[in-house]
Amino acid sequence: MAAFISVVGMSAFLGVGSFVVGNLPLTFTFSKMTLAKLSIVGSGLLLGTALGVIIPEGAETVAHADKDFPTQTVAFSLLGGFMFMLLVEQFISGHSHSHSHHEHLSLPPSEAPQLRTQKSSTVGGTAGDVVFDVELGDLEQSEGIGPEFVPMPGSSTSQLNQFSDVSEKNEEDRKRAYPLTLGLVIHALADGLALGSAAIANGSAIPSGLSLVVFLALIVHKAPTALALATSLLSTGLPRPDCRKHIAIFSASTPIGALVSFGVLSVIGITQNSNWAGIALLVSGGTFLYVATALQPQRGPSEAITERAKLLFLSLGMLTPVGLAAIFGDVH
Repeated sequence: MAAFISVVGMSAFLGVGSFVVGNLPLTFTFSKMTLAKLSIVGSGLLLGTALGVIIPEGAETVAHADKDFPTQTVAFSLLGGFMFMLLVEQFISGHSHSHSHHEHLSLPPSEAPQLRTQKSSTVGGTAGDVVFDVELGDLEQSEGIGPEFVPMPGSSTSQLNQFSDVSEKNEEDRKRAYPLTLGLVIHALADGLALGSAAIANGSAIPSGLSLVVFLALIVHKAPTALALATSLLSTGLPRPDCRKHIAIFSASTPIGALVSFGVLSVIGITQNSNWAGIALLVSGGTFLYVATALQPQRGPSEAITERAKLLFLSLGMLTPVGLAAIFGDVH
């Protein structure tokens, strides 16, 4: 009962905090550079929490339950968590790609030759450069950067066709909001497993070092994720009330995952020092590793950050969980 109170309190704070942070882009504008830096620190926190806290704690718990060190149990638990997130990501990626076959706008025939001529004189005349520039312009418009086309009285047929293409593209963009939210919701549910497992391993109403470190890592990780989700939803043209619904579902996912995992582990009789408690921690450690290493953006605002700054922010994030665990002492 005491551990349940602890996990409920942390879950409630995490859910409310994520919802509040996720609603900020609906009112204020945030620098992409700031979000990129916070995202790098969050990745470091996940790595440090997984490698320096969760995995050692899980391995130690499993080792206490067996006479010999269970190497295979540790390995399969970590791989299980990592592969689960890999399969989820492949499923979500395949589903989202099915909605993006007509993602780019088709230029009116009267404008296409002029664009090709202009691009060839400024970029060097290669076909690859032309295609890249056209796609970049479409991307800017889909994210609300470029100007929207509004038909005026007396517009030509080609211009009206372009407006129809824009309307169809906006509808496709709105459809992209659903797989985007679904993917983040599943990731958030997996994050809840780590919090629920940490609460089981703790076993008291006062959060231990393990619970606090996991809690901190989730807060810093979910803050930029909630901000990114909100800005991405806005870029799809989704109405703000619907954006809030998506953010609310995402914010509730980790608390639900934590409470469900805690309830399941409690019902099947898993105690603080049992073998399954260690396995649950190791599986959650595997999910942390996947999120921190495989789900990072390949390009974007973070490209403007120097490699030295990236290393600094990442190292700061990785060392923070280990430092907190040392301050709080034994994470048990």
